[in-house]
Amino acid sequence: MPFTAALLALSLPFLTCVRRFCYDYVTNLALLSTIFTEMLSLNVKKQYISDLVDWIEANLTDDLNIDLITLKSGYSKWHMQRMFKEMTGQTLAAYTRKRRLTMSAMALRLTRMPLIDIAVRFGFDNQQNFTRVFKNHFSLTPGAFRRVPDLQLKSFHGPISIHGEMMQAQLVERDELQLRGELIEWECKFGDYVRDHAQTVAQQARNFVRLAGQQVDRGWLGFQYGPGNSAEQQHISLFQALESQHADILGPNIVNWTSARGLYATIPWQGSPEQLTRFIADLYYVHLPALGVARRQGKDLLRLDMKASTPDALVGLFSVPVTQC
Repeated sequence: MPFTAALLALSLPFLTCVRRFCYDYVTNLALLSTIFTEMLSLNVKKQYISDLVDWIEANLTDDLNIDLITLKSGYSKWHMQRMFKEMTGQTLAAYTRKRRLTMSAMALRLTRMPLIDIAVRFGFDNQQNFTRVFKNHFSLTPGAFRRVPDLQLKSFHGPISIHGEMMQAQLVERDELQLRGELIEWECKFGDYVRDHAQTVAQQARNFVRLAGQQVDRGWLGFQYGPGNSAEQQHISLFQALESQHADILGPNIVNWTSARGLYATIPWQGSPEQLTRFIADLYYVHLPALGVARRQGKDLLRLDMKASTPDALVGLFSVPVTQC
């Protein structure tokens, strides 16, 4: 066999392998490029929906409608609603309505605002329409919802989160707990607590940890809310407490308080003091509704692990008094 022919015969398998390698490489590169593009597109969609939800939350008391939301979004009405349904599993109109109803339910419990004022504030043109839609959602009229002893939470609807699964609260039976501590009270306009008073709560929490953190293993922050003195005001009570034998650390203005034995929803939490009020809102709008419970009388207690906590990073366990519906 001539030398050239022999060389070509030996090269054919090699060339075939090279061609197969190049084909596989290009195919895999195209597949990886497609996957990366899809991942990037998903992340862009998540961020878009997250920003849109934040904007809706900040404007729930405004004249909010699909056309206005569309204008904010920068997309066509059809494309925006399709993307929202794809990413959240619910329509934009249904989500906005549920959030407004949830906030109106909170206004009923935390203020003395007349029903017509609450109806108008959350986008209803008259009290009759508000009562009809509210009763259809909560199975109670607004007036009855305001009067029942326990806060009914199972139909509450929280802000959508598309950034992964959240930790689930657990139901536990807890014994009576006797505490002594300092009570701090103030009022604010309904709707301003989470946004404008986070720093007030944060500073109190920091001071508490600085004062007692090096001397005790556990401390408690107790939260309680109710109507204020004027129609639109809500009352906030913050209880900074220790076990009875350590209460003298806090100073002279000490009061006794007993947490009753019973059922509690508990969930671990850690974060900065500034994140406290936002997490408390998540408790009521997300975690407790997921359990299908009602909140009974008492304080929401954050039991702090004082050895693990610092003034800038709190570690503890939230407990909320509840009853099963």
